[in-house]
Amino acid sequence: MTGAIGGIVVIGIGNGYRRDDGAGLAAAAAVDVRAIPNVVVKTGIADPMSLLEAWAGASLAVIIDAAIANPPNPGRIRRCDLTDVATQSDGLHSHSIDIGRAHALGQALGRVPDELVMFTIEVPDTDHGIGLSPPVAAAVPMVVDMVIAEINRAPPMS
Repeated sequence: MTGAIGGIVVIGIGNGYRRDDGAGLAAAAAVDVRAIPNVVVKTGIADPMSLLEAWAGASLAVIIDAAIANPPNPGRIRRCDLTDVATQSDGLHSHSIDIGRAHALGQALGRVPDELVMFTIEVPDTDHGIGLSPPVAAAVPMVVDMVIAEINRAPPMS
């Protein structure tokens, strides 16, 4: 299935070979093992068009990604919706993906979810290597719980 037609899609963004940048992937994998009905988990998103394909037709799209902040607070989780993303001066960037601009493109193409929520985990280390730092690893189960809460708040499929 390319999207989650009428269902929910959880999208983990990141690179598992760049230490904490893999936080979104780790959280998405933890959601995936729960095998929640009507929830599709996607990873491997490398460009805006892949994002449009992943969330097309979904009632709810939840994106999970690592974030770098200044000053840093490793492990802090933030919840953003589309209005938060759109107000960022340069957009809310995730690698080469600008979520706000991707959503605007999706609107023009008729390929957007009904609702979009994003969770970021602030990270201290995106150097080459594998494994999450302790504060980021500790945040992953918390963000998974937050994602599950979003899923549970979503209207049931008809």
